[in-house]
Amino acid sequence: MKTLADGLARRQDNFLLLRFLAASLVIYGHSHAIAALNTQDVFVRAGVAFSGTIAVDMFFAVSGFLVTGSLVRRRNVISFITARALRLFPAYVACLALCAFVLGPLLTTLPVGEYFQHPDTLAYVSANLGLQNMRWDLPGVFAGNPYPNTINGSIWTLPAEASMYLWLAVLGLAGIFRLRWLATAVLVALSIYGCLHWMDVPMLVHNPDYARFAALFVLGSFCYLQRDWIPVGHLGMFAIALLAYLTHGTGFFAYALGLAEAYFCFWFAYCIPWYGFNRFGDYSYGIYLWGFPCQQLVTMWLGHPQPWQITIFALPLALAIAIVSWHLLEQPALRLKDWQIWNKLGLSRTKPAVAASNTDAL
Repeated sequence: MKTLADGLARRQDNFLLLRFLAASLVIYGHSHAIAALNTQDVFVRAGVAFSGTIAVDMFFAVSGFLVTGSLVRRRNVISFITARALRLFPAYVACLALCAFVLGPLLTTLPVGEYFQHPDTLAYVSANLGLQNMRWDLPGVFAGNPYPNTINGSIWTLPAEASMYLWLAVLGLAGIFRLRWLATAVLVALSIYGCLHWMDVPMLVHNPDYARFAALFVLGSFCYLQRDWIPVGHLGMFAIALLAYLTHGTGFFAYALGLAEAYFCFWFAYCIPWYGFNRFGDYSYGIYLWGFPCQQLVTMWLGHPQPWQITIFALPLALAIAIVSWHLLEQPALRLKDWQIWNKLGLSRTKPAVAASNTDAL
């Protein structure tokens, strides 16, 4: 059975497709909440978990794996932080601004002048930019929808993602990642402390869901550090899926599910022998950012649609925006990571001796 290191060495994987499917799964799950018909998605009916939760768990596991690899390959933390900011903020800022200053005045029930003078309009952008005290509503926007007054409920996970970047940066500044055994020991110790005292973890908003996302991120980071000996294959996927099935209904199920979610990500990335999706861009972030506003728009247009109607109309709309976002904003911003000024300042992108994954669009 090949290892994660073998998969990385091939420079061929399906992380792009996996993230695309996960972002689409978030839209599918949110459609049930937005329709407000007391319906449940197929994963909830099966007794597993909310489909959106499963998707975000996979996002964090993959992010922990790939972003830790990015930190290890870079020469210093400043380069790492720059790369993280270039990946996180351009599309996010554009989404906040377009929702507040374009969609908002077109959709609000308030007079346009009153909308722009309302303190909540600017506060929506300023508060969310700080990734603290997140806000979901704009004055008079989607007030008549079955799930009212929320323009974008998906962005609530971004503070947890940013917190993980900060934690990695701090550990990088401390030189923890120079020694694999030391980094592993620190991650294990932090995981144990986080499980016992998650309310006291610095740089992590005190939310039990954020604690779970952090655990999945750390698991992904651990898998990167121990990539040389962690096997990935069909037999391993079957064994971990069986473990999750056998522990269903017990107190261990949540942990088994997390392991199964993370392992599924690596199995899908390295054991599915089709890489055709890699010819396209990384549209997952744009789909994630724009899925909820598109779903609310579709709901407003259709009146009281069924969840499947919201999904089939909102997903192509979000994908179209994501394609534009990737090619006109996200990809050009990512190219700045290789800007010559970073080399002149000693902040070159990667160590020349270490090959990067072909999906390091992070």
